[in-house]
Amino acid sequence: MDNTTQEVEDFLRTHNIPFKALNHLPITTCEEGLKIAKEFGSTCCKTLLVKNKKQFFLFVIPGEERFNAKQAAAFLKSSHLSFASPEDLSRLMHTFPGAVSLLGLIFDQNKEISLYIDSRILNAEHIDCHPCTNDRSLILSVKDVLEKFLPSLGVSYFEFQSGSLNCESK
Repeated sequence: MDNTTQEVEDFLRTHNIPFKALNHLPITTCEEGLKIAKEFGSTCCKTLLVKNKKQFFLFVIPGEERFNAKQAAAFLKSSHLSFASPEDLSRLMHTFPGAVSLLGLIFDQNKEISLYIDSRILNAEHIDCHPCTNDRSLILSVKDVLEKFLPSLGVSYFEFQSGSLNCESK
């Protein structure tokens, strides 16, 4: 286990956030992630860090959902969105493409990232997240994410539904 993964898991333990850890081969496709989630009865999350010229936005959507960058840009009232660079991912979340998850928010010390979570994720019982690496998954209860993890970071989120422009701050 690398240092970043250890930091994520130590943070969860320190804040009394239970999780189940699963080691697996590196996941390189959403289909592989969906198989693991199905096997363990959790909801697979697709997590994408995007940016405009001024801000970063972390979108957490169901694993089977396609991310529509044009729709997200319109939703955010931004003329253009692009995916964060590998350098941005490393600096802000201590991770790399293919291993992004909301758990990386523990490293966003300057609160540069705004969090958007799809309502279908919020309605799930358990989600699986990478601990900033793609060869391990942590299964967490959504309730613990919302009531323990995010508050421990002082992070609020916006609830939205992919395919709609409705959004509510939480």
